[in-house]
Amino acid sequence: MILLASGMQCTLFTGYQFSAGGIVKLPKFEMMMSKSEANNKPVLAADDVHIVTVYGRIYCLQLDRVNMSLNLYRFYRDAVVQQCTLPTYSSRIAVSAVDNIIMVHQIDAKVVILYDVSLDSYAPVSAPLPLLVRGLPSNSRQTAQTADSQSSSAYGGTIYGEGWNFLIPDLICDAENGLLWKLHLDLEAIAASSSDAPSILEFLQRRKSDPSTVKTLCLAIVRTIILERRPVTTVAKAMDAVLDSYSRLMKMGGASPGVRRTHEQNQQSGGQPVEASHVIPQEPSPAATSNHVNPDQASGVASRYMQSNSGVEHGIDRTLLSTSSDSDEITTISGATSEATSGYHTSDAVNKAQVVGEDSRPLSSGTSMQHWPHGGSLAISPAEMFQSVFALVEDEMMGDPAYLTAVIMEFLRSASKVGLKAPPNLYVMVATLLARSNRYAEIALFVSNKILEPTKELAMQLMELGRQHSPTRKLGMDMLRERGLHHDYVTALLQDGYYLEALRYARKYKVITVQPALFLEKAVAKNSAQNLAAVLSFFSEFTPSFRTTSDFGRYRHILSEMV
Repeated sequence: MILLASGMQCTLFTGYQFSAGGIVKLPKFEMMMSKSEANNKPVLAADDVHIVTVYGRIYCLQLDRVNMSLNLYRFYRDAVVQQCTLPTYSSRIAVSAVDNIIMVHQIDAKVVILYDVSLDSYAPVSAPLPLLVRGLPSNSRQTAQTADSQSSSAYGGTIYGEGWNFLIPDLICDAENGLLWKLHLDLEAIAASSSDAPSILEFLQRRKSDPSTVKTLCLAIVRTIILERRPVTTVAKAMDAVLDSYSRLMKMGGASPGVRRTHEQNQQSGGQPVEASHVIPQEPSPAATSNHVNPDQASGVASRYMQSNSGVEHGIDRTLLSTSSDSDEITTISGATSEATSGYHTSDAVNKAQVVGEDSRPLSSGTSMQHWPHGGSLAISPAEMFQSVFALVEDEMMGDPAYLTAVIMEFLRSASKVGLKAPPNLYVMVATLLARSNRYAEIALFVSNKILEPTKELAMQLMELGRQHSPTRKLGMDMLRERGLHHDYVTALLQDGYYLEALRYARKYKVITVQPALFLEKAVAKNSAQNLAAVLSFFSEFTPSFRTTSDFGRYRHILSEMV
């Protein structure tokens, strides 16, 4: 894409997008510029205009130096619309795009502010974070093995130095030191710098660069807010964020066949996607081209809280700079140029394909669209929520079962809203927590209203809890009968001593899986020859092979002695 500026202040723009389908001319639009004085009209410089692609949409960011703000415009085929105005805290800024996140570098303050345009608000994702250098050239291997806190001092240059040139979307050319840096998001640091758990969960669920880290962080955040006993409304919003994401990805059905084939080919060929960034020495020596620095050794610790949102690692091979770190990702090379009368600024962009937005007639970025990764690799299922959250926090919250019960009820509400089934063990946990607080009436209410879905596991737990409360045991037995679990129902009747009723039920539903010896033992315990004779007669007719068993001879002998 190219933007041509005109006018006294270079604020009138005409744009052209070059794609495989031809050249698309954008409608003319005007950028907003504040006036410092009545007779002083500032001129927009080329360095103040930045073009980025996030979520498959093309945006333009324009720095207003007078107002210390950043105007965000979105390109459509028939219009260019200003979306919002973002504050800036530095007279010099740079813009990058990493994993669909707009990174605004406040160069004077030496911090980065992150924005996610898919969220409802345009507030920063987290607090401003510093840029952390990770990874150094191979000739600095020994120094590179120091901790992250010493990495910047080991780096010979200056963070945000004069020789840094920012290349869209996520590269930094360090001309003074002959290095090329690649930006990454430190998701742990971002999560640790925000106290708004629901918002940070929504943010993490949209990240695709490291699905395993995203899942681990999300589960840890949910566990933490429960253990900290945050307000139930806050926990409910967190549950909504997690389950909405899982439901959405399940409905989308995962990656497209083409992307899946690419992933399968990578696995069959044994090739591993390159995850490390790469630093290219200006004049590589033979040692530099043959040796690699382990990124974990270079940084000391793979990731740290509250340190940085961007990590830089290194490698050698120049051709790997355009290699995606996600095996399911499609990477293309395209260019983005913004030109004004005062000069021009060119950025070679390595644009990662993104998901198309929902707005009507958006202007395509011209890159191949990347589908969301399969839900099993990124999203958190209800079963994983039970195993990695509720099962782990139950023991630590023994003293406050009412709070945990309220949290689980919010989880069930959220799951029902998006049409997901909760794991059966979660219903068992709810019944146990209610019984622990002697809230048996609520158990009956939840069962009758199907808030607790009838399952075999729940029925067996209700029968166990019913040892202290007989109506609850009856709830469990009724649930077994309603679900057609005849064997378990007959066994439960025998345990309660109702062996004649169990016989009638077994005859009616042809339950042949219960051992006859169980019925015979109950009849002998009653010391009733008539009942024992009835049981022997029943099984002789109901199960003809019973006459050939040792139990038949033994209990017939007992019957003869009783008579």
